[in-house]
Amino acid sequence: MRYYFLLFFIPLHSFAFSQTGACDLTVSGQILSVETNEPLPFATIRVLKTDLGAIADENGHFVIEKICDDEIDLEVRFLGYKTIVHHHDFHHGNPTIFLAPNETVLESIIIEDQKIDEIRSLSVQRKELDKVDATISSIGQLSADISGVSLLQTGTNISKPIIHGLHSNRVLVINDGVRHAYQVWGEEHAPEIDPSHVDRIEVVKGAATVKYGPDALGGVILYNSKKPAFDKELGGSIGTSYQTNGRAISSQFNLSQGAHRFAWDVGVFGIYQGDLSAPNYTLSNTGRKELGASFHTFLHRKRFDLQISGNYFQQELGILRASVVGNQEDLEDAINDATPETTFPFTYDIGSPGQETEHGLLKADLSVFLGEHTFNIQYAIQRNIRKEFDVRRGDLNERPVIDLELLSHTVDTEWLQPTKGRWNGSSGFQVFTQNSTNEPESNPANFVPDYKVLNLGVFTVQSLDFENTILELGARLDFQNLSVSDEIRETFSYTNELEFVNPTFTLGIRKMINNQVTVFSNIGSAWRPPNVAELYSFGLHQSRLQFGFWRYDLDPNIVTPADSVFDQTLRQVPAEQGIKWISGLEIVKSKTTAEFIVFANRINNFIFLRPYGVTTNIRGPDFPFFIFDQTDALFIGTDWDIRHSHTDFLSSELKVSYVYAQSIERGQPLIEIPPLNIDYTFRQKVGVWNYGINLSYTASQWNEPLVIAPTRLGEADNPVDRNTDIFDFMEVPDSFFLLGAEAGFDINKWSGKIRVNNLLNTEYRQYTDKLRYFANAPGRNISFSVQFTF
Repeated sequence: MRYYFLLFFIPLHSFAFSQTGACDLTVSGQILSVETNEPLPFATIRVLKTDLGAIADENGHFVIEKICDDEIDLEVRFLGYKTIVHHHDFHHGNPTIFLAPNETVLESIIIEDQKIDEIRSLSVQRKELDKVDATISSIGQLSADISGVSLLQTGTNISKPIIHGLHSNRVLVINDGVRHAYQVWGEEHAPEIDPSHVDRIEVVKGAATVKYGPDALGGVILYNSKKPAFDKELGGSIGTSYQTNGRAISSQFNLSQGAHRFAWDVGVFGIYQGDLSAPNYTLSNTGRKELGASFHTFLHRKRFDLQISGNYFQQELGILRASVVGNQEDLEDAINDATPETTFPFTYDIGSPGQETEHGLLKADLSVFLGEHTFNIQYAIQRNIRKEFDVRRGDLNERPVIDLELLSHTVDTEWLQPTKGRWNGSSGFQVFTQNSTNEPESNPANFVPDYKVLNLGVFTVQSLDFENTILELGARLDFQNLSVSDEIRETFSYTNELEFVNPTFTLGIRKMINNQVTVFSNIGSAWRPPNVAELYSFGLHQSRLQFGFWRYDLDPNIVTPADSVFDQTLRQVPAEQGIKWISGLEIVKSKTTAEFIVFANRINNFIFLRPYGVTTNIRGPDFPFFIFDQTDALFIGTDWDIRHSHTDFLSSELKVSYVYAQSIERGQPLIEIPPLNIDYTFRQKVGVWNYGINLSYTASQWNEPLVIAPTRLGEADNPVDRNTDIFDFMEVPDSFFLLGAEAGFDINKWSGKIRVNNLLNTEYRQYTDKLRYFANAPGRNISFSVQFTF
């Protein structure tokens, strides 16, 4: 293993603390519109207190040379847009400056690239947010309209991102620069992130394990908050919204201030929602209550930056009451019934089944500048509490069936090397620990045992920059230890300890063909060890009865008794090993920007949950249950994103996403893979008003698995081989078309928006929604939002 670590000493030849010479500094960047992302040609940029300046070219690019000071103030002006002053130092990368029109309440945005910003041969898509969107959307919904991203849902309230067909432990979620530590093993567990403090979403498509660590087989999604701005008077915003479907009321408040070297901001957010409705009936017990708060402080000195921030998020979520069934006959009836049997009048009350979660994050970021070297050190602590409730008799109904507390610590260190000719890069070391415990008396048999995780990782990413070409090479080595312990009914206990060591790599190229066309290609490996639920889960989890690898025995209709564990030496569970190739074409013209991506991802030892049989020892007679299984899987697909400005006031965007997923050894499709989606958005701006129309088509999943009725599962002559076949209980939903519209305004300090989702009140079911067996998706929803900025 020691030979792997030699990789990380290669870049040390450049570690010399050199100082910049006098008046030889250069700053370059681009000026764009915050509304349209279009370049602002011939904008004026000036270095205050000097005679230096520049005029941007027709694409908004500028260069200012012969700068003497390593800290400067850049003033940017463009006719009809708000003038902005940006404090820039040369320890940070070159700025991309988004200016806001005079008549809007939008704020200008500055994004400073790091010396090496992500892996540049991967596809990275960004979405800027406003506070109005945050008051009417969940964190999952905010990311779902990025090309290549869809949602795995348990009803509308619970959603988590899918990137190129992969989700949960295969998509890494980064919250404000920190790996979001939650009970990610649950498909019914959404990231507990307050949407109001998110300013920008970035999606990294590709095997990004080298940079971010295990679990990034599908990609990485980053929810970034905005840094507090320096030299800014005390100000903020307050907003509120109302939604007709669920009669939801939400509000948010932000306050910020900045001195010359110190800035801060704070924010709070809340939502109160009742039962949602499908077009023809109430979706009983689908209420939602959320409360969030955040703060951010930023201290800038000549030799270091220090940021201390934190956020807290609390939620109570109801889960569709009709998803509770007693046996396989009830499940089959629910699938066949047009209307759920369990529906009640609208209420704001939330009963069982449901979830209550809390998540707190506190972190400190320190950047130290030593000559041309930058060292980043981050420490974060997170506390996550999760309680899940099922429908039970008497006082048991008030007691959670799952009651978990998770405490996590992360330490990330990174060295950004000085550029030496064409060579630059970064290297780092990461420590990640978790300790999850079951609260006593929550359940006689815990769904998952207590567990501890220790992950140590060391990485380097190096690149060679030629005139029009970037070559990249990255390598990483990870060590992970998983230890578990559990006591069942005070009569049986077990412990186990697993260790994994795994190297990964990335190799890529990005080449600019001309000023308008760029191509990129990357191949990278990734891995993921089995999580605690895949190994040890036992019993009912929301709407499913499931068993981990070491908690079931196929003999033939029974599972392992609750007071025993399967002999793991008889059933090995190796880590997932993936290799993903992704290539793309980027086109940037004066009126059109486009990105076309193709990818192929082979994952050996792919772990998935599938139906198997019926059991009588947990939930009553003849209840279907699911088991974890492994196979070698192949995912291939494509994403298109095309934006065109028809006029200065009229634009449109077309997005296409498709994923094909198959078990290689079984020759059968995998379950719950997103089908083809085509999305078209049309936007127009007239004075202070802006309008939009969205048309979205989701095809039926034609690569569908075998289907068997739940009542036939236990029959000897059923048409599937449950030991090998991948099958489902329900035919894939039909294709559907959704129409949406919105209208908004920006007048001085006021902004507002009216948005209509599912305008035609279409009845449909989403294939990646786990409650598709029981009810239709929500019908028409009209939301009204208003915000005042001061």
